[in-house]
Amino acid sequence: MNRDEETRKTLDIITETFGTFRAEMESVDKIAFKIGRRTTRLIRVVLTILAISSTIVLFLVADLTSSLTQMIDSMNAMYNHFGYMSKDMNDITASVNNMGQNIQGIPVIAEAMKQMNHDVAGMDGAVVGMKDNMQSMEQGIVQIDRGVWEMSGRFNSVTMAVSHMNYNVNQMTRPTNMMNPMGWMIPP
Repeated sequence: MNRDEETRKTLDIITETFGTFRAEMESVDKIAFKIGRRTTRLIRVVLTILAISSTIVLFLVADLTSSLTQMIDSMNAMYNHFGYMSKDMNDITASVNNMGQNIQGIPVIAEAMKQMNHDVAGMDGAVVGMKDNMQSMEQGIVQIDRGVWEMSGRFNSVTMAVSHMNYNVNQMTRPTNMMNPMGWMIPP
């Protein structure tokens, strides 16, 4: 009887230990499931924010490129108009010089026309400089555009890495799901 009583006590201790172990494993399983679910939610939010940000940046760069192209076209038209204006001023100056030679009372007008011709030539040079600056800005926009595409590629790499992390988190929680008698019903 003594031996049966010891066996029963041993079985009671083993049963109690396994019950405690099972309760602890269920607690760990619940915690792992919550962590996996929160991590998955966080990953989805981050991916959504990255996708929205990269889309906005692409649209803004496209809009900026379009605006700069229109500005460069306007600068070209202005440059052409100043060229025509400079030629017309040269013609007017030549005519006034002829008039000044023929009529002694108009040398002051001829001098003013020369000064105007000089000013228009300076404006023509300034427009050429502005045109060169706009072309270098356009090249800078092209580099920004390349950078945005490169950033988009890196976002795709980050997205894939986060997907792999999500898969690894699900794989890490899977052993605890097997200990749960209803673990086969939990979605992967």
